[in-house]
Amino acid sequence: MKSGGILNKLGLSSNEAITYTSLIELGPSTVADIAKKTGLHRPTIYQVLPKLLERDLISTTSKGKRRLYVAESPEKLRALSKNLQQELESFIPHLKSIYSSREKKPLVKFLEGRKGITSILDDVVETLPHGSTFYRYGAIRTAERTDKYLPPQYRERRDKKQLERLVITNESIAREKKKRLEREIKILPTTDGLFDYDVTEIMYGDKVAFIDYNSETVLLIENPKIAEFQKALFKSLYKRL
Repeated sequence: MKSGGILNKLGLSSNEAITYTSLIELGPSTVADIAKKTGLHRPTIYQVLPKLLERDLISTTSKGKRRLYVAESPEKLRALSKNLQQELESFIPHLKSIYSSREKKPLVKFLEGRKGITSILDDVVETLPHGSTFYRYGAIRTAERTDKYLPPQYRERRDKKQLERLVITNESIAREKKKRLEREIKILPTTDGLFDYDVTEIMYGDKVAFIDYNSETVLLIENPKIAEFQKALFKSLYKRL
């Protein structure tokens, strides 16, 4: 990855990025040295240097009557990254409050392929708060088939957040599932035939996902009322099993 692209993501302009990286290569330099190295015009450099000084990415020194500019250690970039993360974390609650306050009409998405299924499982562990519960009608028959859709470190991230799973499935599928403290399984009679299609429904947060493993397609509905309605149906059935 080009250094300019990374620095742009940290908030530096293209001119700021090329000036900073050039100073790392040059060492203490005059404006003339920087212009020769970067190809930027002097007026542009005079605009860029104060911004880099403000970010503590460069400093100044003198040699005789000449003023020299010196790049600070690249470790300074870590501070930019941390500041950006802190600003983002403080801004997200504001956006979420606006997002939650508006009347939400159902948002329906259609996803395809392995990536589509993986993105749903990743969304479960990323969006649910610590200690939350999600609900699943389990229809997929073998753990091996499920594993190929799991995102990186799915189980580790799920367990770290202590997410609890309530599952309704049939007896043959339940036998393949190892008992876990954070997972409770209730069994429907196999004669019902409800789990012969390899279609799974997952209810989490404000979302309901229907996953068809046969065609590798996902129907995702995002709406608080629909999600709560589906969860209520699940819980009612769960209590009766």
